[in-house]
Amino acid sequence: MGMLRKLVEKFVNEPDKITSDECCRLLEVLGYTEKKKPGSERVFHKKGSSAINVPTPKKSKFVKSPYIKRITEVLGLEDYLESDEGD
Repeated sequence: MGMLRKLVEKFVNEPDKITSDECCRLLEVLGYTEKKKPGSERVFHKKGSSAINVPTPKKSKFVKSPYIKRITEVLGLEDYLESDEGD
């Protein structure tokens, strides 16, 4: 799962350089599914977890870092990296 690790590292270390597509890819790999809704956000759900909104920026190709930091926190990506280093 080298692709997952690289993506998680990017979320943790470069939150200002994440695209909407990268957010969606990470969430789908982690078992979230997108619920189609009209509007400028994509909403992902996973049974037993809270919904995660991913904005689709119009002026920039990158998602604003506060959204990325929130996703990182909700998914526990920093803990994932720490636990993965011990293996």
